[in-house]
Amino acid sequence: MSLASSLFSFRSFRSRLIVFLLGLLVPVLGGIFYYVNANNTEYTEETINSYLELGADVFDYTREQQALTLQAITNSLTWDFGFRTAYAANDPATLFDAALNVMDRSFNSADMLLIIDLDGQVIIDTETQGMDSLVGPWLQLLNAADADEEGHAEMIIAIDGLPFQVIALPLYLPRQVAWIVGGFALDQEFVDRVKETTLSDVSIVKLETENGSDRSGLEVIVSTLTAGDQSALAQQMQFDESQLTKLQRISATSQDYTSLLRRLYGEADDAMQVFAVIQRSYDENSENVVQFRSLLIQFYLLVLVVSLLAVLFLARSITTPLSKLVGVVKKIEEGDYGRSVAVESRDEIGELADSVNSMARGLAEKEKVRDLLGKVVSHQIAEQLLNNPIELGGEERVATILFSDIRGFTTFCEGLPPKEVLKALNIVLSTISDIVESHQGVVDKYNGDAVMALFGVPIKGTTDTANAMSALLEIIAALEKMDSGLSACVGINTGLVVAGNLGSSNRMNYSVIGDTVNLSARLESLTRLYNVSNIVSEASRDDAPNFAYRELDLVCVAGKSQSVRIFELLGIEHELSSSKRSEVVAFSEALKEYRSQNWDDAEQQFSCLQIKCDNTQLYQVFLDRIEKFKKNPPEPDWQGEFIFGSK
Repeated sequence: MSLASSLFSFRSFRSRLIVFLLGLLVPVLGGIFYYVNANNTEYTEETINSYLELGADVFDYTREQQALTLQAITNSLTWDFGFRTAYAANDPATLFDAALNVMDRSFNSADMLLIIDLDGQVIIDTETQGMDSLVGPWLQLLNAADADEEGHAEMIIAIDGLPFQVIALPLYLPRQVAWIVGGFALDQEFVDRVKETTLSDVSIVKLETENGSDRSGLEVIVSTLTAGDQSALAQQMQFDESQLTKLQRISATSQDYTSLLRRLYGEADDAMQVFAVIQRSYDENSENVVQFRSLLIQFYLLVLVVSLLAVLFLARSITTPLSKLVGVVKKIEEGDYGRSVAVESRDEIGELADSVNSMARGLAEKEKVRDLLGKVVSHQIAEQLLNNPIELGGEERVATILFSDIRGFTTFCEGLPPKEVLKALNIVLSTISDIVESHQGVVDKYNGDAVMALFGVPIKGTTDTANAMSALLEIIAALEKMDSGLSACVGINTGLVVAGNLGSSNRMNYSVIGDTVNLSARLESLTRLYNVSNIVSEASRDDAPNFAYRELDLVCVAGKSQSVRIFELLGIEHELSSSKRSEVVAFSEALKEYRSQNWDDAEQQFSCLQIKCDNTQLYQVFLDRIEKFKKNPPEPDWQGEFIFGSK
């Protein structure tokens, strides 16, 4: 088959890839081009418009800020002592000098000052306009200031054909005696400053009409435009009332502009109106659109050519490693996890090959661990261990150990056949195991009728000790409901253990060892001495504070040199009855007298408890000790601990 026929045969992966690439890229790139070009053009329009709005806002802001500065300067003049003294002395020369001095100190915020008496007569005029009294807009300014509560008014007034922003303020001595009018010119310097800030052209235009309608004269007073562009503005700009909120396109000699109007002075029917025209070059912004469109077309053509060349290379580089991967994956599917694929590329195919190899190793390791754990724990625990792996060689962990034994089981078994005994034992052990597992515990081992359970290993939780306490209460309640005369004896201790696999390479057992485990077993055995259903250590009590406890004793168990406080778990704190609370308080007081070696008081309190309460054996333990201590008192520094010599 020829090269051309192989390229265009749809049975060829290479040809299908080329057709697919062209079928995908051409409409996608065309759509992207249309979308990007349209949005870029729209964005350019919006950008110009936003710049114009910003320029207009900056123009207004600059004018307002300069007006505020002018107001502050003029206001300071009204309270200047020397100025007021000169006015009171009717000294026009001094007043004129003071006005010029204020203008010099205004940092170009004031270009003219007027002082007018209350009758509208001009006293001082720095512009020397030759006015003796105010008329027209000047009189309107004073009337507006007089009507204002603060005596303040602003207006734009033309002086010698140039618009001025003027402000009128009262002069007090101490009552008002005159008006001070300050102003600054909206001149070339002003529009240049606005353009420097906004990069937009600014023009101040005066429009004079006859009878309020006919257009008889339009003059560009100041502008940042060239003379030719100013002429185009004067000829094409529409100043109708309806155009104040619209953008206008002006075709000037040098370029096209988008323009925005701001009325500064006059109303629609006035003979003279003053406008600010903010303009932005349309050609300058659209030029970027044209350049971007050209670059976009060139880029898309390059993408198509490079993509076609890349397809020819990819078609060859993909099929070979994919074939290898397919073969290896089939072997892994059949359970042969020892297979791997060798791909030297570092692209996505190489990453896929590495992932397949890693998957094979992971499956092999997981199968090995699952087989290992299947020898020592149940299937459910094995799955948990696989999802939360631990250090198989052993590690130190803080855990809570629960030992549970069945009181009265030997008597219960007397006279029963072995099968019945085993059946009854399995029922009890199953009940205990279900309760342990329902509270996120793990049954470690069975020893006859005893159960050892772990909380916190192999899976660490946030409420392991509390879970153990809840399991304890449920175990005791469950055995009481069996109506078999059996009851549970439970010991709980929390501390550091060594967790890991114990045994040989042929038979392993995941378990825990350490003093924490031994003490838990000793506590379970002490329940018979004190005739209680459970004993928990002080460490376990502190780690599960939301339960009610009673301190039983301070003991040193066999095989230990350090004394530990032991407690009886009574139940949930808020569910404890008032009578039980009273018994706990009375027992605590008796224990206090006992440890203080107040034998008579302690004996009396324990005797009262023995009469009132059910557990007479518990109180008899302390009464027997008191009788011995009366004959052979302990050491003076004795803290109340009792040492057990045997297990």
